[in-house]
Amino acid sequence: MDSASGRKLLGFRQIAQEKLQHVFYSIPSEKDLIIEPALIKPLEHVCGASWLRKKGIDKIFKFDSKNPPPKRKQFVYLITSSLLTFKSVLDQISGYQSQTSSMMEPDIRNKQYHVLVLPSVLASFEHLLEEEGLHGIVELYNFQWDFLLLDESLLSLELPNVFADVFVRKDTTPLGSIAQSIRIFNLVMGKPHLVFSLGENAEKILHMVQRMEAAKRPNVVGKDNAAGKVDQPEKEPEYSAMLILDRDRDYPACLLTPVVYCGLLLEIQPLNSGSLAVDGECNKIKNGKLAFLQEQGAAAASKQQETTSLRMSGAQDMIYLEHRYRHFSEVISLLSAQAKALGLEGKAYTREMKLHEMKEYVTLKLPKVAAAKKELFKHLRLCETIVEEIGANFEKHQMIEESILTNTNRKQIMNYILELLSSDAHRYNTLRLICLYHVTIGLTGEDMTRLMTGYLNAFGYRHLSLFHSLFQARLFPDTTNLSKTKILSQISIPTLKTPFQIEANKLKQLPTDANDTATTATTPTTDRDGGLTGGVQSTGGGSVAAGGKTCPSYVFNGNYIPLVTQLTNLIFAASSFDNLNTRLGHLERLKVSGRLLTASGQPGDHTQCAPRSIKELSASSHKVALNQLLPFKEKTMFIFIVGGITYAEIAACHLLERTIGAKIVLSSDRIIAGHDLIESVVNC
Repeated sequence: MDSASGRKLLGFRQIAQEKLQHVFYSIPSEKDLIIEPALIKPLEHVCGASWLRKKGIDKIFKFDSKNPPPKRKQFVYLITSSLLTFKSVLDQISGYQSQTSSMMEPDIRNKQYHVLVLPSVLASFEHLLEEEGLHGIVELYNFQWDFLLLDESLLSLELPNVFADVFVRKDTTPLGSIAQSIRIFNLVMGKPHLVFSLGENAEKILHMVQRMEAAKRPNVVGKDNAAGKVDQPEKEPEYSAMLILDRDRDYPACLLTPVVYCGLLLEIQPLNSGSLAVDGECNKIKNGKLAFLQEQGAAAASKQQETTSLRMSGAQDMIYLEHRYRHFSEVISLLSAQAKALGLEGKAYTREMKLHEMKEYVTLKLPKVAAAKKELFKHLRLCETIVEEIGANFEKHQMIEESILTNTNRKQIMNYILELLSSDAHRYNTLRLICLYHVTIGLTGEDMTRLMTGYLNAFGYRHLSLFHSLFQARLFPDTTNLSKTKILSQISIPTLKTPFQIEANKLKQLPTDANDTATTATTPTTDRDGGLTGGVQSTGGGSVAAGGKTCPSYVFNGNYIPLVTQLTNLIFAASSFDNLNTRLGHLERLKVSGRLLTASGQPGDHTQCAPRSIKELSASSHKVALNQLLPFKEKTMFIFIVGGITYAEIAACHLLERTIGAKIVLSSDRIIAGHDLIESVVNC
């Protein structure tokens, strides 16, 4: 990424600081800040404790509904837009109010309690405030930090529960906040020439952005025209194209198990705003298994290890930067070699040293070696956890996932899942495999009943309602309307190609499902700077990476190319709009809009055209302008995935970026793994 673009991405932090500063300055005198624990890490990307103190914050507390801090002065609460959390805050405030004299009337001009809600205040908050009798005592504020820069070319809104709200509960409230952030992005970076959206929610976001921009524009234009000035042309955008994608358009990229190092890190430990917990005693795999399956492991643990954190940012962790997109099988050996090298480096300076050399070593070299060892130890602990928790069954699991994608060995797949449910059931990962089976192949009525029974026998019948939640997210069949006719229609002769495979083959997402006789496997390679270059190897072992052939499917062991990567590649590779129509015209949900497409078709018109499909545009007056724009002179794209993005998708897109010489910035409301997606549905 060039320096100018990087500085603009860092500008989002300054915008967030300005928003927060405006709220703090509107509250006179000193105040104490109480933060919801889940927001502490994201807030660190916006400002530090010293910055907060300069803005009038005296003390900072972690919000705890059971242990409120002592009331000294004004309180400012920073919470998410959760009604339960807000109720806990109001209960705490009611407790403070009851401690004061009931004879004293509250001074509504100088309110003592202020609540900042991320990303916006809900209407139910106002109603609850009145019900609790605190209206006029508590002041509510909207606050949204927009995009947080977690790593190079990686942004996140860090909004909680977007997938559960939008895709399961069908509550589109978070889409307004996402649209507002994308509008801010357009103001900072310039509106892209073309904006692609795939999915119902992505299209809604674009409609919201257009309405917001239209609402702001008339006043400005009217003032300019009244003064006799000519409208200023829009600045050249930083990114030629934008792609907004719904999570449910590509579930396999989230449900499959990645093989890249950064992807596997999220399979074992939770991530919070780019910070990964490093804890040898507790991880996602252990927490999701039944209690009796963990007794042996718990008894074997001799001592409690300290919990630390690993910042998944290449700018702050050089070891992570070097290995993040490598195949995990390479990472272990490379980390071992680094550990040996550090050990030798520590011993090399102790032999036959003179006094000044020893002084230089102690003051300069030794602290660096010690710091490097500390960081390396974190990675080695994480690798050890990955091997212990995933390694024993990893190869067989990969083989089953490949069979699911290629629609082969159905009996073996079903037996494997049933065996997991009876002997090694995991609350989320077993369900994740079942959902992958349904999304790619489709569950028959008989198989659905067997799998539901196995899961409920393992974890309890209180989870019966979660299958309806999975159905709402299109991850499981409808369990409420299964007549005999429907069951008979589902139990049919297995087809050679499922609807998923037909669609994926059109976009060439399944390298392992090719009709040719030669099978290929993908292995990652790295360039001399340690970055990922990728390469496809034939079964004979002859690498053709030197010929320039690379395949992003290596993130899933050569089995699958994420949809977002393939769409980006096809858009950049299109030589004309007619060519793009040939490649992507069959995707009816893929809509196109942008600054190039105005309502009148004239360059001076600021009225944006509503998103339309590629086929519709190929028969419109915009076709000439679109043909002139493609191929893009600069291959630059901003990507946003509604409902969470995975590190496998990030790795695949960054490989594509290096391969074709593009600049791709990825973003989402959260960075997730398949475990997190299923957990959000279970807890819905």
